[in-house]
Amino acid sequence: MDENLLSEEKKRTQSRLMPIALILLFLAGTGFGFLKSSYFLVDHIDISGLMTVSPDEIMTVASYAKNMNIFDVDLIKLAERIEANPRVDKVTVKRKLPSTLILDITERAAVAVMPYSGYYVLVDRTGFAIGITESYKANDPPLITGIKPQQVLVGKRIDLSELDSALLVANILPPHLAKEVSEINFTETVGISIYLQSGTWVALGSGTKNEYLTRIDVLSSLLLRLDKENRRASYIDVRFPKRPVVKDRK
Repeated sequence: MDENLLSEEKKRTQSRLMPIALILLFLAGTGFGFLKSSYFLVDHIDISGLMTVSPDEIMTVASYAKNMNIFDVDLIKLAERIEANPRVDKVTVKRKLPSTLILDITERAAVAVMPYSGYYVLVDRTGFAIGITESYKANDPPLITGIKPQQVLVGKRIDLSELDSALLVANILPPHLAKEVSEINFTETVGISIYLQSGTWVALGSGTKNEYLTRIDVLSSLLLRLDKENRRASYIDVRFPKRPVVKDRK
Protein backbone atom coordinates (compact mmCIF):
# COMPACT_ATOMS: atom_id res chain seq x y z
CA MET A 1 0.00 0.00 0.00
CA ASP A 2 1.20 3.47 -0.83
CA GLU A 3 2.80 5.30 2.10
CA ASN A 4 0.65 8.37 1.45
CA LEU A 5 -2.48 6.28 1.75
CA LEU A 6 -1.26 4.83 5.06
CA SER A 7 -0.56 8.31 6.38
CA GLU A 8 -4.02 9.54 5.37
CA GLU A 9 -5.67 6.53 7.04
CA LYS A 10 -3.72 7.21 10.26
CA LYS A 11 -4.82 10.84 10.27
CA ARG A 12 -8.48 9.87 9.78
CA THR A 13 -8.24 7.35 12.65
CA GLN A 14 -6.72 9.96 14.96
CA SER A 15 -9.37 12.49 14.00
CA ARG A 16 -12.12 9.98 14.85
CA LEU A 17 -10.54 9.10 18.22
CA MET A 18 -10.07 12.72 19.30
CA PRO A 19 -13.79 13.43 19.99
CA ILE A 20 -14.12 10.13 21.87
CA ALA A 21 -11.16 11.00 24.09
CA LEU A 22 -12.59 14.42 24.79
CA ILE A 23 -15.97 12.91 25.68
CA LEU A 24 -14.36 10.41 28.05
CA LEU A 25 -12.30 13.17 29.64
CA PHE A 26 -15.42 15.28 30.07
CA LEU A 27 -17.34 12.40 31.62
CA ALA A 28 -14.49 11.61 34.00
CA GLY A 29 -14.25 15.22 35.10
CA THR A 30 -18.00 15.50 35.53
CA GLY A 31 -18.13 12.24 37.51
CA PHE A 32 -15.27 13.31 39.78
CA GLY A 33 -16.90 16.66 40.34
CA PHE A 34 -20.20 14.97 41.22
CA LEU A 35 -18.52 12.65 43.72
CA LYS A 36 -16.91 15.67 45.38
CA SER A 37 -20.14 17.66 45.44
CA SER A 38 -22.20 18.58 48.50
CA TYR A 39 -24.52 15.69 47.65
CA PHE A 40 -22.03 13.35 49.35
CA LEU A 41 -21.35 15.37 52.49
CA VAL A 42 -21.95 13.36 55.67
CA ASP A 43 -25.04 14.73 57.38
CA HIS A 44 -26.13 11.73 59.44
CA ILE A 45 -24.42 9.11 61.63
CA ASP A 46 -26.41 6.01 62.61
CA ILE A 47 -25.26 4.22 65.78
CA SER A 48 -26.37 0.71 66.75
CA GLY A 49 -25.38 -1.89 69.35
CA LEU A 50 -25.14 0.38 72.39
CA MET A 51 -26.33 -0.99 75.73
CA THR A 52 -24.51 0.99 78.41
CA VAL A 53 -22.43 3.55 76.52
CA SER A 54 -24.20 6.84 75.84
CA PRO A 55 -24.75 7.71 72.14
CA ASP A 56 -23.48 11.19 73.01
CA GLU A 57 -20.09 9.71 73.96
CA ILE A 58 -19.80 8.14 70.54
CA MET A 59 -21.04 11.23 68.71
CA THR A 60 -18.46 13.38 70.51
CA VAL A 61 -15.75 11.26 68.90
CA ALA A 62 -17.41 10.69 65.52
CA SER A 63 -18.89 14.13 64.87
CA TYR A 64 -15.71 15.38 63.18
CA ALA A 65 -16.84 13.38 60.13
CA LYS A 66 -19.96 15.51 59.78
CA ASN A 67 -19.90 17.68 56.64
CA MET A 68 -16.92 15.75 55.28
CA ASN A 69 -17.19 14.14 51.88
CA ILE A 70 -18.27 10.58 52.66
CA PHE A 71 -15.51 9.17 50.43
CA ASP A 72 -12.87 11.17 52.32
CA VAL A 73 -13.76 9.66 55.70
CA ASP A 74 -11.13 7.12 56.77
CA LEU A 75 -13.35 4.33 58.12
CA ILE A 76 -10.48 2.52 59.84
CA LYS A 77 -9.28 5.61 61.71
CA LEU A 78 -12.83 6.48 62.72
CA ALA A 79 -13.30 2.98 64.16
CA GLU A 80 -9.98 3.20 66.02
CA ARG A 81 -10.99 6.51 67.60
CA ILE A 82 -14.24 5.04 68.90
CA GLU A 83 -12.53 1.83 70.08
CA ALA A 84 -10.33 4.00 72.32
CA ASN A 85 -13.35 4.10 74.63
CA PRO A 86 -12.59 1.36 77.22
CA ARG A 87 -16.19 0.14 77.15
CA VAL A 88 -16.13 -0.37 73.38
CA ASP A 89 -14.77 -3.66 72.09
CA LYS A 90 -15.22 -3.38 68.33
CA VAL A 91 -16.69 -0.97 65.78
CA THR A 92 -17.71 -1.67 62.20
CA VAL A 93 -18.10 1.46 60.08
CA LYS A 94 -19.91 1.46 56.74
CA ARG A 95 -20.94 4.08 54.20
CA LYS A 96 -24.58 4.39 53.20
CA LEU A 97 -24.69 6.61 50.18
CA PRO A 98 -25.16 9.40 49.67
CA SER A 99 -24.55 10.93 53.12
CA THR A 100 -24.84 8.49 56.04
CA LEU A 101 -22.23 6.67 58.12
CA ILE A 102 -23.36 3.52 59.95
CA LEU A 103 -21.56 2.58 63.18
CA ASP A 104 -22.21 -0.93 64.50
CA ILE A 105 -20.72 -1.11 67.98
CA THR A 106 -19.96 -4.11 70.18
CA GLU A 107 -19.52 -3.16 73.81
CA ARG A 108 -17.30 -4.83 76.36
CA ALA A 109 -19.59 -6.55 78.85
CA ALA A 110 -18.69 -6.58 82.54
CA VAL A 111 -18.65 -10.16 83.86
CA ALA A 112 -17.25 -9.34 87.29
CA VAL A 113 -16.49 -6.51 89.70
CA MET A 114 -13.27 -6.29 91.71
CA PRO A 115 -12.55 -4.08 94.75
CA TYR A 116 -9.60 -1.77 94.27
CA SER A 117 -8.38 1.11 96.48
CA GLY A 118 -11.81 1.82 97.93
CA TYR A 119 -13.53 1.60 94.53
CA TYR A 120 -14.88 -1.17 92.33
CA VAL A 121 -13.43 -2.05 88.93
CA LEU A 122 -15.71 -3.42 86.21
CA VAL A 123 -13.88 -6.23 84.41
CA ASP A 124 -14.76 -7.91 81.12
CA ARG A 125 -14.26 -11.58 80.25
CA THR A 126 -10.61 -11.05 79.27
CA GLY A 127 -9.59 -9.08 82.37
CA PHE A 128 -9.91 -5.72 80.61
CA ALA A 129 -10.76 -2.90 83.07
CA ILE A 130 -13.70 -1.12 81.47
CA GLY A 131 -14.68 1.26 84.24
CA ILE A 132 -14.57 2.21 87.92
CA THR A 133 -17.55 2.76 90.20
CA GLU A 134 -17.82 3.96 93.79
CA SER A 135 -20.29 1.34 94.97
CA TYR A 136 -21.28 -2.26 94.41
CA LYS A 137 -24.95 -2.87 93.67
CA ALA A 138 -27.03 -6.00 94.18
CA ASN A 139 -27.67 -6.40 90.44
CA ASP A 140 -24.00 -5.99 89.48
CA PRO A 141 -21.98 -8.98 88.18
CA PRO A 142 -20.32 -11.27 90.77
CA LEU A 143 -17.74 -9.75 93.07
CA ILE A 144 -14.19 -11.08 92.74
CA THR A 145 -12.35 -11.02 96.05
CA GLY A 146 -8.96 -12.14 97.36
CA ILE A 147 -7.07 -10.56 94.46
CA LYS A 148 -5.09 -7.36 95.01
CA PRO A 149 -3.55 -5.93 91.83
CA GLN A 150 -0.80 -3.38 92.32
CA GLN A 151 -2.17 -1.10 89.61
CA VAL A 152 -5.38 -0.88 87.61
CA LEU A 153 -5.71 1.34 84.55
CA VAL A 154 -9.06 1.73 82.86
CA GLY A 155 -8.67 0.67 79.25
CA LYS A 156 -5.89 -1.80 80.08
CA ARG A 157 -5.91 -5.52 80.83
CA ILE A 158 -5.21 -6.60 84.43
CA ASP A 159 -2.57 -9.25 83.96
CA LEU A 160 -2.82 -11.58 86.97
CA SER A 161 -2.98 -15.39 86.81
CA GLU A 162 -5.36 -15.60 89.77
CA LEU A 163 -7.73 -13.14 88.09
CA ASP A 164 -7.54 -15.23 84.91
CA SER A 165 -8.67 -18.27 86.93
CA ALA A 166 -11.55 -16.35 88.53
CA LEU A 167 -12.69 -15.04 85.16
CA LEU A 168 -12.39 -18.49 83.62
CA VAL A 169 -14.91 -19.72 86.17
CA ALA A 170 -17.15 -16.66 85.66
CA ASN A 171 -17.17 -17.22 81.89
CA ILE A 172 -18.08 -20.91 81.96
CA LEU A 173 -20.78 -20.85 84.63
CA PRO A 174 -24.08 -21.99 83.10
CA PRO A 175 -26.76 -19.27 83.16
CA HIS A 176 -28.92 -20.98 85.81
CA LEU A 177 -25.92 -21.11 88.16
CA ALA A 178 -24.33 -17.78 87.22
CA LYS A 179 -27.36 -15.84 88.46
CA GLU A 180 -26.99 -17.56 91.85
CA VAL A 181 -23.32 -16.59 92.29
CA SER A 182 -22.69 -13.50 94.39
CA GLU A 183 -18.93 -13.78 94.86
CA ILE A 184 -15.89 -15.48 93.36
CA ASN A 185 -12.99 -15.75 95.80
CA PHE A 186 -9.32 -16.68 95.42
CA THR A 187 -7.00 -17.94 98.14
CA GLU A 188 -3.63 -19.63 97.89
CA THR A 189 -4.85 -22.58 99.97
CA VAL A 190 -8.15 -23.34 98.21
CA GLY A 191 -7.79 -21.72 94.81
CA ILE A 192 -11.15 -20.58 93.43
CA SER A 193 -14.33 -20.79 95.47
CA ILE A 194 -17.75 -19.27 94.90
CA TYR A 195 -20.45 -18.02 97.22
CA LEU A 196 -24.06 -18.57 96.25
CA GLN A 197 -26.93 -16.20 97.00
CA SER A 198 -28.22 -18.84 99.44
CA GLY A 199 -25.04 -18.51 101.50
CA THR A 200 -23.49 -21.79 100.37
CA TRP A 201 -19.73 -21.77 99.98
CA VAL A 202 -18.43 -23.92 97.11
CA ALA A 203 -14.76 -24.90 96.76
CA LEU A 204 -13.72 -25.34 93.11
CA GLY A 205 -9.95 -25.29 93.61
CA SER A 206 -7.39 -24.69 90.85
CA GLY A 207 -7.54 -26.28 87.45
CA THR A 208 -7.99 -26.10 83.70
CA LYS A 209 -11.14 -25.14 81.84
CA ASN A 210 -12.14 -28.79 81.38
CA GLU A 211 -11.51 -29.54 85.04
CA TYR A 212 -13.67 -26.61 86.10
CA LEU A 213 -16.41 -27.69 83.68
CA THR A 214 -16.45 -31.15 85.27
CA ARG A 215 -16.60 -29.72 88.79
CA ILE A 216 -19.36 -27.27 87.89
CA ASP A 217 -21.36 -30.08 86.30
CA VAL A 218 -21.06 -32.08 89.53
CA LEU A 219 -22.05 -28.99 91.52
CA SER A 220 -25.17 -28.48 89.41
CA SER A 221 -26.22 -32.07 89.98
CA LEU A 222 -25.63 -31.76 93.74
CA LEU A 223 -27.64 -28.55 93.99
CA LEU A 224 -30.50 -30.16 92.08
CA ARG A 225 -30.49 -33.16 94.41
CA LEU A 226 -30.32 -30.98 97.51
CA ASP A 227 -33.25 -28.93 96.29
CA LYS A 228 -35.36 -32.06 95.69
CA GLU A 229 -34.50 -33.31 99.18
CA ASN A 230 -35.30 -29.88 100.65
CA ARG A 231 -31.78 -29.64 102.07
CA ARG A 232 -29.55 -26.58 102.33
CA ALA A 233 -25.79 -26.87 102.29
CA SER A 234 -23.40 -24.58 104.10
CA TYR A 235 -20.39 -26.03 102.31
CA ILE A 236 -19.79 -27.99 99.09
CA ASP A 237 -16.36 -29.15 97.96
CA VAL A 238 -16.07 -30.37 94.35
CA ARG A 239 -12.30 -30.07 94.01
CA PHE A 240 -12.30 -33.86 93.71
CA PRO A 241 -15.46 -34.36 91.64
CA LYS A 242 -15.52 -38.14 92.09
CA ARG A 243 -15.63 -37.63 95.86
CA PRO A 244 -17.56 -34.39 96.47
CA VAL A 245 -18.15 -33.24 100.04
CA VAL A 246 -21.44 -31.71 101.16
CA LYS A 247 -21.99 -30.25 104.62
CA ASP A 248 -25.63 -29.59 105.47
CA ARG A 249 -26.63 -26.35 107.11
CA LYS A 250 -27.74 -26.81 110.71
